[in-house]
Amino acid sequence: MKFKNSYKHFLLLALALQLLAFVSKAKEIARIPFESHNGTIILTVKLNDFPRPLRLLFDTGADGMAIGQGLADSIGLKVARTQKASVVGGSMDISVSTGNTVHMGDFDFKNQSIAIFKEMHKEGTDGIIGNTLARHYIVKVDYDRKEMLLYNFGDLEEKGGQAIPFTIPAGLFIIPGTLSITPDQPHTGNFVFDTGAAYNLICFRPFVKQHKLLVSGFKAESHGSTVSMGMNTPTFAGKAAAFSFSNVEPIKNMLVTLMAGGGQSESWNPGFDGSIGVGLISKYNFSINMQKKEIYLIPNQNYKK
Repeated sequence: MKFKNSYKHFLLLALALQLLAFVSKAKEIARIPFESHNGTIILTVKLNDFPRPLRLLFDTGADGMAIGQGLADSIGLKVARTQKASVVGGSMDISVSTGNTVHMGDFDFKNQSIAIFKEMHKEGTDGIIGNTLARHYIVKVDYDRKEMLLYNFGDLEEKGGQAIPFTIPAGLFIIPGTLSITPDQPHTGNFVFDTGAAYNLICFRPFVKQHKLLVSGFKAESHGSTVSMGMNTPTFAGKAAAFSFSNVEPIKNMLVTLMAGGGQSESWNPGFDGSIGVGLISKYNFSINMQKKEIYLIPNQNYKK
């Protein structure tokens, strides 16, 4: 009997030690400066042995890295495979290079795949670095200091903000939200946390069409287009009565962008309803914690602007 109790205590102790190891304190492994223009996050990196520094947009609305064909040829990237890629408004054929190293100061992000698109239209940048960083590390973005911090997985203490749970059903961070074009018409959807989207909120064509958002009291203030990897889709922008997500206070009279019809967008079905973009995200310092499936938001100096 004593032996059984001792063995049971041993098992409990072993389990406790495993739990302690699992929740060990997260350690900072890199501190990377960035530039920001209207909320964008632009990292200066080097790729493999290519001597010229590259400016890559940190884009959580993409699940990997991407550059254009011309730059890929200059760097000498070798194509490992071809595949279909989903972009805003449709899909296209791309090439993929594997086994690359991204140098960020003293930090090396090794064995990375890079998508090669025939065209890349990311103004002022050489391409994008997607949410791959956030799938390998806790990523903390401090807009006030213009710094990105990387931590290994573990317990990271956060103070003074709100934890927003997310799901990741198809490689992207999805947050449920509710959009009201008019006060009496709330529409619930699933939205990407997307630092690559230059909007407050953009609603994709299937969601707009399903809820008839363009013809249900919406007053367009301007029209334009969204361009993603050469795919051009018309849009309309105007004020929505309110937008809310998780436990964040509803935002009233916010400018939103609605995707109109035309081309591939009519048959495009991305599996989510739109993107929360940097117009809104940049009002917060944030961290993305894959271990907890949480995005932590802390209002920053831009919050009241």
